[in-house]
Amino acid sequence: MGKWIGIGLAVVGILVLLFIGFAYAYPGFREASRDIAIVILAMLQIISVLLLIAILLAILFVVNYVRRLANETVVPQIESLKTKVDDLLDTTQSITGKVQETTTTVSTTTSYVAERVVTPVIRVAGLMAGARAAARFVARRGAPSDLDK
Repeated sequence: MGKWIGIGLAVVGILVLLFIGFAYAYPGFREASRDIAIVILAMLQIISVLLLIAILLAILFVVNYVRRLANETVVPQIESLKTKVDDLLDTTQSITGKVQETTTTVSTTTSYVAERVVTPVIRVAGLMAGARAAARFVARRGAPSDLDK
């Protein structure tokens, strides 16, 4: 690669030296070369403008294609996903409402059971324990106590 760069620089250097030599040797050569350079630059400018127009058209085509592709494929999929997410949120809210209802029902049932069922059972168990203790006391009244031994 470096070899070709060297050759290219050598060719350009030789052409520049030839141009300078002809410019001093022949005075009409300068005007003719100036006119030729203007024509060449004008042609290159026209070519570059045409290439820029072609590149701009290609970019516009690609942008239009990407926009159309996005509208035809991505947007419907996003809409479908949005619908599914909305349905999922509705279902989740419904489940949350049912869980809240169940929690309230369980809390109410627990309070009812604690007040109406467990409290009387505890009272009866306390009365039974008291009656048992009283029966033991009455039964041991005539018997010698452990302290008398």
